[in-house]
Amino acid sequence: MGNLKFKISAGFWLFIVVAAVFRQGYLAAMYTVAVVLHETAHYIVAKKLFYRCNEIRVGIFGAVLYGEFQDVRGADRIKIALAGPLCNFAMCLLCLALWWLFPDAYYFTDAFLTSNLSMACVNLLPCYPLDGGRVLTGLLENRYHGNALKLTSLFTYVVSLALFAVFLISLYTGHNLFNVGLFALGIFSGVFTKSGGECYVRTTLTHNRRRFAKKGMEKKTLVFDGDSLLRDVAKRMQGNFLYCLEVVDGDMNVTSRYNVAQLETLVVDCPLDTPLKRLPKC
Repeated sequence: MGNLKFKISAGFWLFIVVAAVFRQGYLAAMYTVAVVLHETAHYIVAKKLFYRCNEIRVGIFGAVLYGEFQDVRGADRIKIALAGPLCNFAMCLLCLALWWLFPDAYYFTDAFLTSNLSMACVNLLPCYPLDGGRVLTGLLENRYHGNALKLTSLFTYVVSLALFAVFLISLYTGHNLFNVGLFALGIFSGVFTKSGGECYVRTTLTHNRRRFAKKGMEKKTLVFDGDSLLRDVAKRMQGNFLYCLEVVDGDMNVTSRYNVAQLETLVVDCPLDTPLKRLPKC
């Protein structure tokens, strides 16, 4: 997986110890495999879309794919987010196929199917930072642009408070839904931990030269006025395309041009809050 690193937190080892004490070690192992497959699917799709990811960190509540900044947008965000749950559903179908072909396999794969199914279903909830919340953000971006993540976060607050209310009510009805309360706190706190997992630095032309040459790439030209920021350009650089940039004045006269390699270098090396009219001339 290239330079991708795996890191296991101390909380994960505590989870393993507790599972072993309660004789649930095999279930914990199957859950861990499902989690790693889930995040690996995110990584594979991100790599195909030419984003660079740094690390998969495994913790007590699952795993997270970490990158360096959060400027992925639209269709790319949705594709990367859906990859994890779809991988888990594929593992469920694989288990069902094994049961049909080899019925005795049920006793060894039942926990694996349960782990993958729960992983996929929970992550598809439209709450940030779950995958469903990322999909919702991607869908909202076309209409609400910079407010899409705020709207998804607001929806997440409402859902988490509703779930926690269900937990509190359960305490007075004789049904202690502790797991629901814990999950509500988890997704509520997740909104405040937006560092990491946001996405995925788009790799430069140099890193993918061979892939471009073998498969062919479509080239697009982005046109911005000089007061726009480099961040605005980076947000438009999505998916399997090569991008050039033209900076124009108020009369739509081109004041500067940047080819693919030059633009990629600017996005990687320059501060993203740099106005385009202040970019170095190439």
